[in-house]
Amino acid sequence: MCNIVAYDVTARDKSFKYFGVRGVGPGPGCGFLAGAVLQNRRKLAVLLLLLMLQGLFVIYSTMKTSPAVQCNGSDCPVPTVTILHPISTRLRDLLLGTTAAPPPRQSSPASQTSATAVWTEEARAKWRTLKPKNWEELASAVFDYIEKPYAKCGKSMRIGGQADYKNRKFDGYKWVCLDPALGLLQTNSCLIYSFGVDHDWSFDDNVQRLQCKIHAFDPSIGQKDHKRSEHISFHNLGIGGRDETIQVRGRRWDVRTYQSVVSMLGHQRRTVHYLKVDVEGAEWDMFTQIFTSSPQLLQNVRQIGMEIHLAYDPRDRNAGLDRWREYLAVFQRLEAMGFRLFHSEMNPYTGAEKLFPTVSRRGSRVYELVWLYQP
Repeated sequence: MCNIVAYDVTARDKSFKYFGVRGVGPGPGCGFLAGAVLQNRRKLAVLLLLLMLQGLFVIYSTMKTSPAVQCNGSDCPVPTVTILHPISTRLRDLLLGTTAAPPPRQSSPASQTSATAVWTEEARAKWRTLKPKNWEELASAVFDYIEKPYAKCGKSMRIGGQADYKNRKFDGYKWVCLDPALGLLQTNSCLIYSFGVDHDWSFDDNVQRLQCKIHAFDPSIGQKDHKRSEHISFHNLGIGGRDETIQVRGRRWDVRTYQSVVSMLGHQRRTVHYLKVDVEGAEWDMFTQIFTSSPQLLQNVRQIGMEIHLAYDPRDRNAGLDRWREYLAVFQRLEAMGFRLFHSEMNPYTGAEKLFPTVSRRGSRVYELVWLYQP
């Protein structure tokens, strides 16, 4: 047997601090020492605490999920459908390519639409056949519809957009519904039309990560037809109410109807999973022509993301009234064909104002709207 001595070299008197420990050693006179350099107990406790915190951090890091993204729910959608390109992979690629968070928006009651307003089915049915007789009724009919989106979407995502930090604005994005019924993630051949680019490719560049084929159109940016990427094809064409060539600021613009574009691409029987329209006012002629000549083509469209522009010329009351009747007619026809308004917001560069001298109803000149095909 031999003594096992434990001592504290940190004692203030520099002497051994005996702890009275005995044990079994290798033989007589072994002089075996246990805890030859036992540090101060307070320092040891701090060290153990730091080690525990480090261990917890390692465990947290291994369990941490992907960064949170802008979704219309508590979790980002990761459907479990197994296809050639797994949905989870496509969503991961999309989320990795999303842009930075937008700058904070200035809080203003006029910056948002009345998205929470209640619009009963009875009121909607009455609205679909409404024929306003004056400016007050017409303005109310248009804004009542715009400001009360009601379609349901379980999983939605904001895609694209560019930040304007100087003006504290964020623009160029579109809201997209990812519900299985709309089929965007349930196929390897999803198709997107993007009318209007204006040098902002953020939507197209990000949504291509879903492995969709995208056809982008814009005659105003001075580019020839080209392949921007494996998934994006650019066409130097505009969209409008008839096939024509026009001169704009000294440039020649080739304009085609939606029917002509679909025929040119050979997509008469293809599903267009997302139809993006941002064409600075030409959207009304575009849709009026569709309803007149080729309404069946809209039955192949699953979502419409459109920036609408509302005009009013106080110098010509009758022309303005006719134009606003056209706006209402387009909305009513979309509803009749099974498109339900899912999202509505004022464009960040515009706000609510009094557009009509004789009408109290206030509204914006530009809105971002999204319809879902839910017949």
